[in-house]
Amino acid sequence: MSRLTQGPIVDGDAINAASLNDRFTQFTQSGALNQFNTRDGAFDLPQFETGASRFLVPDFASATIGYDDWKHSASNTYTGQTTGASPFITQNAAPANTVLSLGAAGFTLQPSTHILRVYWDLSVKPYWNGSKPWTGGASFFTFPQTSPTGTVNVFNGYGCWAFWLQWDITSNALANFVNTPGQGDFNSVITAGRGGNALANCKSTSVLQSVIEFGAAADEGTIVAAPIDRAIGWSNVDGAWHYAPSPGAVTVYGLRVAFTGPLAAHQAGGVNYLIRNDAVASSARLDVQAGTLQALSMRVK
Repeated sequence: MSRLTQGPIVDGDAINAASLNDRFTQFTQSGALNQFNTRDGAFDLPQFETGASRFLVPDFASATIGYDDWKHSASNTYTGQTTGASPFITQNAAPANTVLSLGAAGFTLQPSTHILRVYWDLSVKPYWNGSKPWTGGASFFTFPQTSPTGTVNVFNGYGCWAFWLQWDITSNALANFVNTPGQGDFNSVITAGRGGNALANCKSTSVLQSVIEFGAAADEGTIVAAPIDRAIGWSNVDGAWHYAPSPGAVTVYGLRVAFTGPLAAHQAGGVNYLIRNDAVASSARLDVQAGTLQALSMRVK
């Protein structure tokens, strides 16, 4: 960027209106502000106009979602879902769905002018009802075990909950939520009647592991003793999603967080998927506490 070189007043310099005006000539900007004459930190948000001519962030909204009890003394508990089930939506203590309303007018996004930035978080606790339900079916690897001698089943990654965004772009009645662009609901059948999404169709998805299991290896491919399972306890899951409208403008009236599980990793035809683990769904549990959902419309030009 440009640099001002005006030195300080020294003995003998005239101090009058004309000389002082001359001294500040370098500070006069006759052309447009740009990257060569202004640093990005030279302006604070309060210096931008408010109202209809808001510049950098025309719209912002935030809401608490989930069961609002920071002591974790109570929460909503959900059981795993099988293929075809509608996803869960974060709920309060009522229980009633919790959403972020963007107001009667919504956030209107213009192509090449705005982007929508969405951020959310939740306090959650995944666990299982029963002992190692994932060791049934094909959801494990079998390894030789040295003590006691035999074999042991080891969890192979069939354990996560998925969270994603839905929006309503019809009206502030917020009665027509659908998945955000590039996001599926894990109900498209992938294999053996099991629903899921290709990872390319998980544009707003965040995942939460549901199992922590480990064991000591005697040598390659051999387990010393039975694997050890660790409770995950209360944890945090969060997500971020950015959207640029194209080809036309879109008005967003509301957002919410949906979720389902447990899900499994799957690969076929060179495509990676997350698919529902229907065989162990009845044993999966998820306690959900509160978090926040925030959205802002940002002007990019």
